[in-house]
Amino acid sequence: MADKSGFPRDLVFTRICHVKQGYDDRRRHIVREFDRRGVPVTFYTDWDRADITPEIRAELVAPDFVHPAQVSLALKHVGIWRDFLETDLPYCLVFEDDVFLARDFVAKFRQGLAELGSPMRKAVIYFGNGSNYYTPSWKLRRGQRLYPALHARCADSYLITRSVAEARCAWIDQHKIYTVIDHQIEQMDEKLGVEMLWFERPIVEQGSENGAFQTSVAGKMQPLLYKKLKWNVKKYRRMIFGHNARS
Repeated sequence: MADKSGFPRDLVFTRICHVKQGYDDRRRHIVREFDRRGVPVTFYTDWDRADITPEIRAELVAPDFVHPAQVSLALKHVGIWRDFLETDLPYCLVFEDDVFLARDFVAKFRQGLAELGSPMRKAVIYFGNGSNYYTPSWKLRRGQRLYPALHARCADSYLITRSVAEARCAWIDQHKIYTVIDHQIEQMDEKLGVEMLWFERPIVEQGSENGAFQTSVAGKMQPLLYKKLKWNVKKYRRMIFGHNARS
């Protein structure tokens, strides 16, 4: 790494799931948020709903997975993994387009990368607090950033190594995409023997969860203030006590 404090662009393939047209508020937010944190902004806009022909669906998507927005988002994640494998970089960092980054995101990201160690590890790091999942405070250790987990967080912000991308893409080729990408990633990785690691405390938060944006793929629309209050109550309770694995 030439720059010992900046984002390690020479090691990490970074992409942000987005769309070709629409959601301009999210695009502006990402550009502003990433620029002030020093994180490269490269939007991935392939596989919009209009791009998914019946032939593509038949090749890549299971017949009973029909939600257009969820199918599109899943294909974007898979497309990013495949593009990553066309490079010689050791790490792939994926974001969705509603994320907020911690002020010290880059410094802590570098700490997590250093703690991960070898890029040969078959591992995924979840940087966000998706579904308000936390390691309880009494399990945290000074200086430790990565904690083994029994299940995934959401797919809004994660890093994978080449071996994970290869295994996931091969699995998709054989079994297709059959559910929302968050759930499919977790189910695939359990079968593929991928280490699931949570970054603690999280350095990314999802705007469609914390009340900044309405969801773009699924779920019931709720007043944003209500979402924000509900999210924060759950957030601080779980930071202290953790959670039961699927609750």
